[in-house]
Amino acid sequence: MKMDMKSQTYTIAAFPLNVIVFPGEEIMLKIFESSYKQLVNECIRHKLTFGIPYLHQGLITGVGSEVEITSVVGGIHRQDMLIKVKGKSLFNTLDFFPELPNKLYGGAIAEVMTNDFETQNPEIAVKVKMLKLSITPKLGTLIVDQSMNMLDIAKVLALKSEDKFRLITARSKAAKEQFLIRQLHFIEAIRLQEVQLDNNFLLN
Repeated sequence: MKMDMKSQTYTIAAFPLNVIVFPGEEIMLKIFESSYKQLVNECIRHKLTFGIPYLHQGLITGVGSEVEITSVVGGIHRQDMLIKVKGKSLFNTLDFFPELPNKLYGGAIAEVMTNDFETQNPEIAVKVKMLKLSITPKLGTLIVDQSMNMLDIAKVLALKSEDKFRLITARSKAAKEQFLIRQLHFIEAIRLQEVQLDNNFLLN
């Protein structure tokens, strides 16, 4: 990765996928194409990160995840590889090149994403506390004016990548908060339904 400190843009090896990895989130990736096996091997050898421009409906969007390889689970000597990656940051994809010079894989020109995901929304704080979501030790007691990161909450909710994309690209902080509140209401409804099913089972 090469960073231009003035503009906060950088070039990064890129592997487009229909996944978004939030900072701190870990996922497994199965690598079977020779081009991306080359990318993975070079990242491991030189301790480099790589980018995952998000694919939505088959098209590269303006959103991407920078990830680091934390372990190779298996398949080093087989036809495919299984690796674990951890999210480092999110970026805006300014351009994508399917193939870099003298490489089998592509790359992207990326810009550091500076979106503000901090929130002090009291409804979000109450729902997080009520659902006992393990976001941060600071939420062990209910302090509604405590700032929280919406990405941390979204990680605990295990959102699908399509929903992560909606959260990231919401036009305003208020829109992001309302999207997250709807997700929290959904989790609350699911848990209430599970309790009712358990109660019905005990009654039978």
